[in-house]
Amino acid sequence: MKDINIIQYLPLTHPRATLRFVKKFDAAGVMSILDLEDSAQDPFDEEKTKDLKLNARNNFFELVNSKTWNGDEFVNPIYVRVNSRSTEFFKEDIETVLKIFRLGFPISGIFLPKVESYEQVKETYSLLNDQKNLNNKRGSLEIVPMIETIAGMEGLELLLKSDQNENRFSKVHYGHFDYCLDAKLWPFPDPVHDSFWNLIEPMVRIILEYNKTYIHTPFPFPKDIDLFWASSRHLTELFSIKDIWICTLNSELSLSDELIGEHPLKIHTLDASLEFMINEARIIQENFLAGRANKRSFGISNNRFIPPHQYFAAEQYLKNIKKG
Repeated sequence: MKDINIIQYLPLTHPRATLRFVKKFDAAGVMSILDLEDSAQDPFDEEKTKDLKLNARNNFFELVNSKTWNGDEFVNPIYVRVNSRSTEFFKEDIETVLKIFRLGFPISGIFLPKVESYEQVKETYSLLNDQKNLNNKRGSLEIVPMIETIAGMEGLELLLKSDQNENRFSKVHYGHFDYCLDAKLWPFPDPVHDSFWNLIEPMVRIILEYNKTYIHTPFPFPKDIDLFWASSRHLTELFSIKDIWICTLNSELSLSDELIGEHPLKIHTLDASLEFMINEARIIQENFLAGRANKRSFGISNNRFIPPHQYFAAEQYLKNIKKG
């Protein structure tokens, strides 16, 4: 049995396959996040994105309607990541979550992107937990605020302080890719870089000080199991393992076993030379486009998961260099 809590994102592209993974993860003690946001978009085509969002919601219903649900069937929590409140998709996402919750599918709550104020949490909590929307026998739906912008990071302590006597949320999830894009960071620091941990540590510390669970950003190297466990162990040892969940994007990591023995994380300073940063931007762009199977919203190179956020940050960096 793993002594680290793991939670994995799952797209709703193929509902039957998704359901099989949810069951497999649950049996292995891994939690799931069913995704209505990043995995259901085409970053270059707004109209196609609308179709993908609709398909994701419909596929969610197909998954749920495939059988009659018993709330006790799953041991581990299942969450849904909705689109942010600022999008046109938010309202339909919430309606979908509520309908599916009433059908008996055991949703624990939602991951709410780009939270920057406590008011956003309060308003979403009211939408989710209006008694006319709920099956009273199953309790309330949880909200997990996602910190993904500069404004969200700067307002984090106020967000936590505002909830001290309200208990509208118990967990906070950090979204590194969105944050780096919003903060105009280039290159994006990885778990092997000291700048990554300089960003992470103060945020985690304050979340834990307010007795909330910290949910780590998804690990970006799907094939590097050794680095996954080294960075995960590094994080949990920094904070005595308590109240920390590790987030993944692929089943090989989620279901892997930690290597026996000492495997400390090797941390170094990110190369800030102009030559490296230009070359890295070009590599990210090329690999994103080459690895974007079926025009999905992300690409996969030989060793890296590349979200559109990283592609657009690379593109902007190269444009700025050219102008300069």
